[in-house]
Amino acid sequence: MVDRVSAFMAEQPGDGRAVVAAYFTTTERRAADGMSVGWSPFIAALASAEDIPDLKPTRTTAIAVPVAEAALAEEVFADRELSDALNRLAALDAPGHGDVLRVHLPTRRVTRDTL
Repeated sequence: MVDRVSAFMAEQPGDGRAVVAAYFTTTERRAADGMSVGWSPFIAALASAEDIPDLKPTRTTAIAVPVAEAALAEEVFADRELSDALNRLAALDAPGHGDVLRVHLPTRRVTRDTL
């Protein structure tokens, strides 16, 4: 997971600040056996300092997205290897709705925090 996040960062134009951590939030997924919570394959925030950014959800209107569209968006835009790693992690240790996954690049540590 750390290697995929590092590869993503290497492809991004820089503003001179080194990224210290990447954060992932959870998403709900529909399956044949019901809803489950997993890690979103899209980076929610990048931080150039050790402080955890404010990742609490804001109040917004939710729009149901058909399962096929959500799957297509993930297939087209998400990094496949990163998505697979996040799915394996969620299968081993399912996240809760308020959890945030932190990938700390200098130490290569992946930790889960609860908001």
